Amino acid sequence: MPIREAQLNDLSALIDLENKCFDADKRQSQTSIKRSIKSEFQDIFVLEELSHIIGSMTLYRYKKSIRLYSIAVSPEFQGQGLGKLMMAFLMDFSRQQAFEDITLEVEIKEAKLVMFYEKLGFVVESELSDYYGKGRNAFAMRLKSRSLKDFKKMPNQLIVVETMIPWLKDVTSIPVIQAEDYIKDPQYLKKNNLKVFNLCQSYAYQSLGYYVSLMATARNHRVVPNVATLNDFSDPLIITSFGEEADSIIQSTLSKETSSTLTVTSIFGFTPNPRYEKMLKSLFNVFEAPFVAFTFEKGRRWKVTQAKVVSLAEVDDNPFLKTATERYFQQKRMGHFRLKDYLYDLAILYDPDEQEPPSNRTALAKFKTTAQKYGFYVEFITKDDYARLTEFDALLIRTTTNVNDISYQFSRYAYAEGLVVLDDPWSILKCSNKLFFTESMKKIGLDIPKTMFISQYTTLEEIHQTLGYPIVLKQPDSAFSLGVFKVQNDEELTAQLTPLLKASALVVAQSFIPSAFDWRIGVIDGKPFYACQYYMAHNHWQILNWHSKKRKDREGSVVTLPLEDVPPFILDAAVKAAKAMGDGLYGVDLKEHDEKAYVIEVNDNPSIDHGYEDAYYKDALYHTIIKTMFDRIESARGHVKTKA
Repeated sequence: MPIREAQLNDLSALIDLENKCFDADKRQSQTSIKRSIKSEFQDIFVLEELSHIIGSMTLYRYKKSIRLYSIAVSPEFQGQGLGKLMMAFLMDFSRQQAFEDITLEVEIKEAKLVMFYEKLGFVVESELSDYYGKGRNAFAMRLKSRSLKDFKKMPNQLIVVETMIPWLKDVTSIPVIQAEDYIKDPQYLKKNNLKVFNLCQSYAYQSLGYYVSLMATARNHRVVPNVATLNDFSDPLIITSFGEEADSIIQSTLSKETSSTLTVTSIFGFTPNPRYEKMLKSLFNVFEAPFVAFTFEKGRRWKVTQAKVVSLAEVDDNPFLKTATERYFQQKRMGHFRLKDYLYDLAILYDPDEQEPPSNRTALAKFKTTAQKYGFYVEFITKDDYARLTEFDALLIRTTTNVNDISYQFSRYAYAEGLVVLDDPWSILKCSNKLFFTESMKKIGLDIPKTMFISQYTTLEEIHQTLGYPIVLKQPDSAFSLGVFKVQNDEELTAQLTPLLKASALVVAQSFIPSAFDWRIGVIDGKPFYACQYYMAHNHWQILNWHSKKRKDREGSVVTLPLEDVPPFILDAAVKAAKAMGDGLYGVDLKEHDEKAYVIEVNDNPSIDHGYEDAYYKDALYHTIIKTMFDRIESARGHVKTKA
């Protein structure tokens, strides 16, 4: 928990915080702070980061109300949503202690602070003349008891139906309401972080069920099924593509079927026939809808030819319906223990089996702890959690990205659902293809190594005229030094080109620029935020030598340094190259030669490893990335940044 009760040994840190945050006439004295810590009728709560106090609240408890006497956030951490996080904690504390109201005073001239409290539901009750001194008036504000009660009783999950289903209360404790109430009652419009299970009678276009999913999406509620899913059912190409995700399971499950056509109905991914359950679960994970009839046909291989959304009315007489519904709502994933007042939900996609992930485990832990300080509920997810993306507000991808694998599909789906995504699908598309990169750099006039595209029709003479040996050959989608080869003569060139041209119609060929190290400049939102020098592996021309027998010689050393120590022309080229790809998170690789910067590559989803990229800026690196995601959510939802 980042927020805890203050102890007497926090006294010096609290005094330091008072001095940083308030003018002399508003500071609490050491005696006053000590009294509040010891008092039976006062409380001080502190907000910590890495064992350092960065925020505090002083509270006075009365018979029926609680007064917020003081709230402070250290200046270097202001603007990060921490004041809002502490106020959410205060509201929860007030409910738990059965207080009816929260009161506070704020100087009238602090317009942003007044607005901050108003957005939380506080109203001005009166004006207090000369409250902070001669001519310094204040507002007395109150959060009404009804606001606290409504906040308490509003659920985080809802089941929406057209007509009440009596047996639902027997299989789940999630509240059940009618569609008319969900659509018309303003309390649902105002509620954030709400998960909606749409069990209306029909999802047909312009039906009541369709509008429930549409309105839930507009309200930033997580809804099953979502509108994108409903629309995708009408597209046979998409149906085929999501069938391909589960292809190996489909083939093994149906290998012993004697007929050439089969239809199986999925009820929340379950079926009474255990033989089909793994197959339906895999399809449900990709394409989440309560009731779906899947049709499979066998040609050379089994494939999904139709996926039809089935209404509740059509499965109402299915004896397995109640059992499947109960299993779905009682799954562990539906009941994650978490604090109720997290501001947003962040999913971090990783692959526990990846040998060279973009972030090591310590870095992942730092992403999580940093995000929690911003008010995120954080959950690590894997490729099996595709169907759960709509539960989150943001997605941070920390597995190697590629257009042809699940990482791109996660990014695309999350982006389509309105999540803040790093990296977004456009960045993955652009950065993963070296042909696109080459043309982009040429267009904006940045220097790159002399480059040409080789096809099966390119002659050796053309290559000789354009490039001199040694030549670097690259697969268009190569990464982590794989699919990249250096050749010294025609014989080596021909030997390497043959397999490369079988895999791709074009191969990138570049003149070789020798260097002791490559620059890596981290850029996010068009601004540099870290710099590294990646040195070449021992006796090798790349920073990674996958053929090394000794692990210690497989990669070169890494030197991380402050941005001010980077040559300005390197930083300038890196920022321009990154902006050509977008406004995401990039690692720009450059070589420095004859005081010129040559852009080698722009990587989406760059390495952020503890002990390497964070060696100089340390935790600030993680704060920069998480703050970018937090600010993008706030901006998308029209929230005004405040200093509290």
